[in-house]
Amino acid sequence: MQNAARQYRSSVRVEFNGQAANARSVVALMGLGVAEDDDVAVLAQGEDAAAAAAAVIAALQTRTESGHGAPAPLASASARSLPAGWIGGICAAPGLAIGQVVRLDAFEPQVAEFAVNADSERDQLNRALTEVSAGIAAAIDDALRRGQTSQSDIFSAHLALVDDPELRGAAERDIAAGHSAGYAFRQAVRAQCRVLSSLGSPLLAERVADLKDIERQVLKALLGDAQSEPELYPASILVAEDLAPSELTRLPRERVAGILSAAGGATGHVAILARALGIPALVACGPQVLRLDAGSEVLLDASQGSCDPAPAAASLAAARQAMAERERRRADMRADADGAAVTLDGVRVEVAANIANEEDAREAVRHGADSVGLLRTEFLFIDRRDAPDRYEQANAYQAVLDELQGRVAIIRTLDVGGDKEVPYLTLPPEPNPALGLRGIRTGFAHPEMLDEQLRALLMLRPLSLLRILVPMIADVGELRRLRRRIDSLAEEMGLSERPQLGVMVEVPSAALLADQLAAEADFLSIGTNDLTQYTLAMDRCNASLAASLDAMHPALLRLIERTVAGASLHGKWVGVCGALASDPLATPVLIGLGVAELSVSPGLVPEIKARVRALDQQACLKRVEQLLRLDSAAEVRAQAAEWWPEA
Repeated sequence: MQNAARQYRSSVRVEFNGQAANARSVVALMGLGVAEDDDVAVLAQGEDAAAAAAAVIAALQTRTESGHGAPAPLASASARSLPAGWIGGICAAPGLAIGQVVRLDAFEPQVAEFAVNADSERDQLNRALTEVSAGIAAAIDDALRRGQTSQSDIFSAHLALVDDPELRGAAERDIAAGHSAGYAFRQAVRAQCRVLSSLGSPLLAERVADLKDIERQVLKALLGDAQSEPELYPASILVAEDLAPSELTRLPRERVAGILSAAGGATGHVAILARALGIPALVACGPQVLRLDAGSEVLLDASQGSCDPAPAAASLAAARQAMAERERRRADMRADADGAAVTLDGVRVEVAANIANEEDAREAVRHGADSVGLLRTEFLFIDRRDAPDRYEQANAYQAVLDELQGRVAIIRTLDVGGDKEVPYLTLPPEPNPALGLRGIRTGFAHPEMLDEQLRALLMLRPLSLLRILVPMIADVGELRRLRRRIDSLAEEMGLSERPQLGVMVEVPSAALLADQLAAEADFLSIGTNDLTQYTLAMDRCNASLAASLDAMHPALLRLIERTVAGASLHGKWVGVCGALASDPLATPVLIGLGVAELSVSPGLVPEIKARVRALDQQACLKRVEQLLRLDSAAEVRAQAAEWWPEA
């Protein structure tokens, strides 16, 4: 909603329960404590007041399921009977880990309370906020280049907090009253933390950790190198009151074995990051976790919601054996990764890799990928002042193709708009960007940029190894329009050969019209992340909906079934390049639905191939028919885990 308000010059206020909040301020809006279906008043004043009020009202009335979609906490060991002295909590990211405790004490540097020169303090605060904003923006770009959307979404939320006008305004008023910049900003943040903590909403209380993270970063920018990096062990268990996302992402992943926090929850940003990074994490453990001695060895079983702070030799030996067995299985998988993934009844499934650049292509080959199922081209367009020309693009794409040593590469045309922005591309303000100019719609709105990319793709050699994938196609008319453009450009370039052209199935209309699309396209590739978002009407950038946004929902599975059936009418194959393809539990389900290609993170190729080889497609097909009749994603997952347990 604050984004809607910022598009207009008029001031907009939201009133609720006798209180008013600046509609441009994230923290002020959160502080109102408005719940779903509450009645609020919107007041706008200024030259475009009517339009501003209408945009904010539309944003307020856009249902995101946030009230009902907040994920239920995962099983907490503290609610069960644990041996004396053990620590229980909520599983934020599953896994088993042994490591030494590293205490990440809260960043509480000493700041002067008063200052003499208010102008100087205000300038220092502005410089610090600018520095932190630039650092977060760079982190967003880096995460997007690596395809880490969970990280980029979290950093985007932090960027909104740094730019929040209420925080800045409160700090500047305190500076005018004679306080230092550091003291004033800390007081502004702490005041908002108290408001959020007092509202009785667990979801809003978890945002306190985000505010404190911003406070830490701004104070560090103000005070210089006032905080040294923690000294890590080869296997470290991070312990904190509530770990900040920036603290986790700046540490070397190979030295972080697990996470324990006194506060936090399964919907928190650190929990999302831990799952994305594969780090076992236990949150909401209570104050007892802060009594762990630094350097002590602990046994963390996040899957079971428990931590043994003083594990016996036998317990450690059993855990190490389980971890070694898991690593041995992974080594076996890696040794067989170059072979084909063929089911027990002789059906070959192509296991491809999702990549973003030349380095990723090398990783894909090293891990045994059969091809590249998705090359995201956004990495060439972000973090720069103007778009790359056809020659720069062609060189980058050709470098990827060369690294693949004869393997096919599916390259997706530029997918920006919605939550993916490039600074030099002027897009109109939209109250609901996810439903506006995205994917190929942006390309059609900026034909010169689309043509430049298509020319770059047509310059690749050999064209027989290139497949072009088009994002956000809604109907066959858009596909025909793009194919005509490719044919026209190819004729201009004197080319007789054409690369294969595929449709990314990301919206329900594309799945429902798969038979029409397959008549025109060479293949279909399902992007389960967006297809889930649009089917379930849940914003995939909303961290509170992370656990409910599950592509194993029966509605999604039925759309995948419909897509495969439509494609088969024309002899076309269907792949899955979304996150669901990287979920080993989903592998038998997708094979049972008739999916022919799974495109996954490079490091997961060996595991997914091994999973395919242990399955019988016909048996999967019969069981999937039963899954389609279940009521929820949770039921589907439970039944799939019973039928196809992971090794």
